[in-house]
Amino acid sequence: MRINRNICSCMIFFCFVFLFFVFSNHEILGEEPVDIQSSEEVQIISNSKIPSPKDGTKIRIVFEEELSIGVEEGDENYMFGNDVVFNTDDKGNFYVTDWDRKRIQKYDPEGKYLLTIGRLGQGPGEFQNISKVRFDSRNKLYVVDISSRRISFFDHKGEFQNMIKSPVGLGRPFYINSQGFFIFREDKIVEYPDGTGAFISTYGLFDNNFDLVVEFYREKWEAGPPSSRDEDSIAKNLAKDVGDSAFRPKINFIVRKDDYVYFGYPEKYEIKVFNPGGDLIKIIKREYDPIRVTQKDIEIHAQNYKEKVLDTLQISEYIKEKAIRLAKYPRYKPAYNSFTFTENGWLLVIVDSLDDEYVLFDIFNQEGRYIAQFKAAIPARGLFFKNGKAYAVATENGYKFVKRYSYEIQEFRNNEWIRKKIIQKRELSRKIGKKCIRHSSLIKGKNTFFK
Repeated sequence: MRINRNICSCMIFFCFVFLFFVFSNHEILGEEPVDIQSSEEVQIISNSKIPSPKDGTKIRIVFEEELSIGVEEGDENYMFGNDVVFNTDDKGNFYVTDWDRKRIQKYDPEGKYLLTIGRLGQGPGEFQNISKVRFDSRNKLYVVDISSRRISFFDHKGEFQNMIKSPVGLGRPFYINSQGFFIFREDKIVEYPDGTGAFISTYGLFDNNFDLVVEFYREKWEAGPPSSRDEDSIAKNLAKDVGDSAFRPKINFIVRKDDYVYFGYPEKYEIKVFNPGGDLIKIIKREYDPIRVTQKDIEIHAQNYKEKVLDTLQISEYIKEKAIRLAKYPRYKPAYNSFTFTENGWLLVIVDSLDDEYVLFDIFNQEGRYIAQFKAAIPARGLFFKNGKAYAVATENGYKFVKRYSYEIQEFRNNEWIRKKIIQKRELSRKIGKKCIRHSSLIKGKNTFFK
């Protein structure tokens, strides 16, 4: 009996060990269940902290720089200011918006300068405050001038075509979808009799009369009464702005080519998906551990704030230094910084970055499942994917450069990283694909197509 009892004990022990390793390996390979809750209206996908690819295979994206546009000194056509964004057309031509110089520079796919679009001014084709170039459904270029409240259109040769004047404040980014809806942030300033006021931003879907059709989100900032104008009071007020602007969650949204809107406010790890008619149809969530703000993060932010804000004000060095010294910072960073899309439809979330040294990415597949996390030495600013390439704005020695990268999606198999076979097709979940889009009922009879 003792022998049988020992045998039974051993069998139970080994069964326990076997089950332990089976389920442990199950977790390590990323086969944790993803919680998907569906209703008739909204699908909620809740992901855990650990990536969970369906086959348990690790994934990463490897980038390699292949083109750089810009010089530190020399030809003015290749020199950029401090605030630069850009886009590319389907042929690979670059359209670089230089906010400091109030112009758009066009370059061919090899980086050769072709022409300049616009200049500082208030006339047709001129700018006061300029945005990123985008393309409408007719493939015309359009840019938004926040100061002049207008949208200007150009052909690919840089010739001015027409413009639309907006009755409301236009915030960036600004999109025109294929149905003629405007997707942007409307800014409004409200002043009260006691000298206080408020700044209200409304994010949403607007018709071509700039009337709000669907509201995605609204923010409101209250402004107190004017304070004393002595140097210490000014420094104290500026210090609050230094701290408030640091690592504060910033709203991100992207309108894809299929007109679906991805909208996120990274106070928590959550991204909402709206269909072209403005209906909320999906929420993608992930559990996460907050990333602490480091001293280096603070030093980089303080230096950038000084250069971009304080140095532009007519104040003494004493005020600048004291404002930086008095600033109070949060302990943790937002849940993520921003997001973009790869050409196969993956949602690529930029979780964290450090001054062009590295970027921490999360990848979600077309269904919203969290499938990978990896680091890459690529700039985070303005990162996007198009024409089989990746693009971003880099800072080198204090100067801005426009970069193009080749990239390869890899998976880890048999103890080595190999190229992953990707079907270059953007897929939506079955739930999204069957969702009815109600343009006509939303606009209440108004013509929604842009003219």
